[in-house]
Amino acid sequence: MAARVGRCRAGSAIEGFMAISAVRAGVSALMIVLLAGCAGQRQATPAKPGDSRAATGAPPQPAQAPVCAAAPAAAGALAATWYAVSQQKGVKGEFRRLLVLSADGSYKMETRVQAGRNIRSELRESGCWEAKDARGFTTIVTRSNGELVDAKDPIYRNTYRVERVDGTRMVFREGQPGAGSMTARKMPAGYMMP
Repeated sequence: MAARVGRCRAGSAIEGFMAISAVRAGVSALMIVLLAGCAGQRQATPAKPGDSRAATGAPPQPAQAPVCAAAPAAAGALAATWYAVSQQKGVKGEFRRLLVLSADGSYKMETRVQAGRNIRSELRESGCWEAKDARGFTTIVTRSNGELVDAKDPIYRNTYRVERVDGTRMVFREGQPGAGSMTARKMPAGYMMP
């Protein structure tokens, strides 16, 4: 009789699994129907006063990245390719940062959190940088992971304080309270993160 009870329980488990699978399939089918309905043609929204579409009826143009101003001569020591590896309290792994500050005022930064050979997260930003002298600089992100962003949003404006810079190294820190300093090595132009 015990064997029979065991079979009954196994049968119930299989039936329960099949019921759950059927529910999941039904939910998936419902989601496909709903998404297909959303993919239908969108109706044009009326143009608001002052909108460029009001006069032309044309769809809005995608945002354009701003043109960067050349870095001043006083900040010339900063214009280079810099590579830094640092630790941050509470984060498993190393922060690896490749920062390219170009003399034309553009910049690119790749930040990676890496534990051993495993890349835990990665961020690629580009935009403009500005500085009055070699004591600090500000980056204005215009693209994040390839997507155009609103450069006017304060979250895309980052300030860095330079503690020391010479022909081979730059020691700098983010302008946020409690930010630790990073030591970056000057790398040849075109260097890519390992």
